[in-house]
Amino acid sequence: MNHRHLQPVGASDLSLIPSKQSSVLDSVKMRLAQISELATSKGWMSVIKEIIFLNRTAVVVEKDLSEIKEDSALLQALNMKVVEISRRMLSSGSYHFAVRSRQLKASHYLDVGYGGFALVRRRQIIGDTWYIPPEATNNPRLLHKDLQRFGFKRWMGNHVYTFDIFVAPEERKGKVAPAFQNEAMLLLRDKGYTKAFGFYWADNIPAHWCTRVTNKWKKLRAISVSRFLVFQRAVQRPE
Repeated sequence: MNHRHLQPVGASDLSLIPSKQSSVLDSVKMRLAQISELATSKGWMSVIKEIIFLNRTAVVVEKDLSEIKEDSALLQALNMKVVEISRRMLSSGSYHFAVRSRQLKASHYLDVGYGGFALVRRRQIIGDTWYIPPEATNNPRLLHKDLQRFGFKRWMGNHVYTFDIFVAPEERKGKVAPAFQNEAMLLLRDKGYTKAFGFYWADNIPAHWCTRVTNKWKKLRAISVSRFLVFQRAVQRPE
């Protein structure tokens, strides 16, 4: 069964920008939910490591979408499919997120004009991943922090930046994450994109295997990132 012929997010979804106050409040709620979930599952030391670190290596990668092969057998065997996330989908009540902070994050991302795909089993969203349409880079308010710290200014119309792929912890077995990433890239190719960019942390071994080893994204460069709470500094590492 081909799940990739889906109704796209309408143009109006990209033009409706929330008030600054609403956006800030939603962002705060989202961050608090993330911190609470991380502290509960891995302890407060994990929270500290996420918000304070020195010279952590980010690997910037790209993928030629013409190389993507259709292979939905694993997801079908697990009764999973990939659908596009829209405001209508979230407000309908037909789907629910396995992880609450991801629902808050999805609402926030849609508000600022990003697009996303959900990994669904029955009516439960067990994973999600996001992308920035080229038109979103024309508005400074929509310039994602990754684009700023990695030095990207504008995109060609057929290039896309992908970020924040997530699969619920209890579903991270086998090759579910690589299969989800692959299917999402096929959906982006269907939209007319020819190349995708992204990054992962070098110390995140599952992300390395998913992106570089299994799905064979190409490394562009390594960036050294330091963070103290909301302050960040990024410097390209010498090859």
